[in-house]
Amino acid sequence: MNNEVSWILTARLMTTQANIFEGLMVEMVKAVQEIQGDTTAYVWYLSEDGQSCEIFTSFKDSNAALLHLSWFSNAYAQQFMDTLQPTGMTVYGKPSHELRSALASFSPRYVQTVGGFAR
Repeated sequence: MNNEVSWILTARLMTTQANIFEGLMVEMVKAVQEIQGDTTAYVWYLSEDGQSCEIFTSFKDSNAALLHLSWFSNAYAQQFMDTLQPTGMTVYGKPSHELRSALASFSPRYVQTVGGFAR
């Protein structure tokens, strides 16, 4: 089995102004794509009613996830929390103890890979 770690963060929009959400999403996606080479996927989804979103993030390993969290905390945490209120998180794979500690404030649900593949 590989060391890949992924998660889906669910959140409720705290703003009714779509441009604020979209601006944050575009800026964060661009930054992650440009500077985080070990982030293998970073995809935002918006519900049809525009009230909630899900963010799928996948990493080469737990260290890449920790780097992402550090970057997020330093660059976007306040703006993100002003725009979105996290409501749940599911973590996939086998995160390190250090990553579990870093994610503890989200009270995530953990599921381990038991089979399958991704192309």
